[in-house]
Amino acid sequence: MLIELRRPYVDVSAGDLSLTLGLATAPALEVLALDGCGGRAIELRLLGFSHQVLVGGGSDLSETVACVPGVAGTLPQRRTDGAYCFGARVERLAADAYAARSSGLIARASRDPLMLAGLFADAPTGAAGAAATAAGATRAASRLPAFTALAARPLDDGVAWTTWHGYPQSGELVVTASRLERRG
Repeated sequence: MLIELRRPYVDVSAGDLSLTLGLATAPALEVLALDGCGGRAIELRLLGFSHQVLVGGGSDLSETVACVPGVAGTLPQRRTDGAYCFGARVERLAADAYAARSSGLIARASRDPLMLAGLFADAPTGAAGAAATAAGATRAASRLPAFTALAARPLDDGVAWTTWHGYPQSGELVVTASRLERRG
């Protein structure tokens, strides 16, 4: 499912993102509820400040990757907590590579029933974005909207999801991969 959001995004770079587990259900701009994905109910939640995934209504797991105002980003490359595994990486792409990768993800979201993507109205014009644009480094990429995309997939032993957070002003693409295995 692909939606266009009529608001700018809040987080302005990959370095602003943090991982929080156990956060209460946050107000969402859009929700894709999937029943029985890997034997569990899962909600892919698009927030104005990134994403939240709830498994079992949040009672099994609540994962939030978001910009927390006033807090330095603390997005780990890897975290394991019992049956839960999380990994994150930041890809820094040239303008044409960012445009191609983003366009492909956005097109996939428009046809994948297990995927939710939101295109934000415009990119913020912070100092980093203005400097990059002035230097011409991300001119082509800056024509694309910022976006957040989430995709779930069932596993034989649980559920997995991948997310992408696109920052056209810097050419950054944050990719997270998570899984929650069934116990017992």
